[in-house]
Amino acid sequence: MDRFSLALHQWQTHEHTPSGADIDHRIRALEETLDREAHALRLMHEEPMKQLQAHAARLQELCTNVQTVLAELQARGGVPAPATPKAAAWPLERVVHLHDELRRNGNASDQPPELTNGNSADESAATDGRRQRSFIEAINTKVNDDDRQGRQYITAGAALIVAVVVIVGVVLWVGGRLNDAATRVESAQQQVTATTRTANEEVRAARDDANRQITEARQLAQRAETVSAVLTAPDLIRFNLTSTQADGSSAQVLWSRSRGVVLSGSRLPGPGPKKTYQLWLVTNGPSVSAGVFEPDSTGRATLVVDPPPKVPGPVMGAAITIEPAGGGQTPTGQTLLTRFPPQAP
Repeated sequence: MDRFSLALHQWQTHEHTPSGADIDHRIRALEETLDREAHALRLMHEEPMKQLQAHAARLQELCTNVQTVLAELQARGGVPAPATPKAAAWPLERVVHLHDELRRNGNASDQPPELTNGNSADESAATDGRRQRSFIEAINTKVNDDDRQGRQYITAGAALIVAVVVIVGVVLWVGGRLNDAATRVESAQQQVTATTRTANEEVRAARDDANRQITEARQLAQRAETVSAVLTAPDLIRFNLTSTQADGSSAQVLWSRSRGVVLSGSRLPGPGPKKTYQLWLVTNGPSVSAGVFEPDSTGRATLVVDPPPKVPGPVMGAAITIEPAGGGQTPTGQTLLTRFPPQAP
């Protein structure tokens, strides 16, 4: 019990330690302590049982001797001896009953014997009475000692049972505390897992957003570099496009055969569902597509094409049409903006 109390005190002292490995180590140490104490209790319980069995064997032997003496006394008194079963084992109740019967017979033998016809018979009866009283007194002493020892063993057994009950209660209490600790550890692990998952998702979203911003910045930088290169090109041609409708939309196209195409538009209406704007470079032959684009919510649009499209012959002008989504090979839709002829820079 002292070792178990010490292990329990150590467990309570380190109860709030957040290390899972330390908790597993203390649980194993507490289980080993419980196993050792249970083994010691089993040994303490088996030793009194062995002693009780030994006393029972001695009482059975004593009963056999008592039956033998009674048979001899009855034979001397002329009473026929009853047949005695050979393999009958006397329990403790029968021994106590025999003790009471012998005590009653002893009290009866204290009465003065009746006179008989001969002196030898009187002496024999007196001798038998003294033997019987002495034997009864010895049996009484032995039975009283055995009763005293039996009460002591019963008291020790009751104390042992109480100790076992207390130990079982303590074990159940400790088991409940361990279950609570395991529940708290599992809840903490789940919280750590959820927090880690949320943090990973936030880090992933931040990384994706950063990559998107970096990509957009690179595209903007590349566009700015292309626009700067086109503006400084020696073969630059400007096309100022005007709207074919009274919506106030306008656009400017910078064309350089060596460096690229730049389009800047404003007040452009939406192309409509499943529609897109497409820029065309007008030549003496078929018009050449320079790319598709869509304006933002304010009607502004920018298109940067690098490298420039391959155009056979000189570029005579530019036009913007509304085409199906994805554009086409030749202009088939409505012409929104156009400019003829081109103006030199």
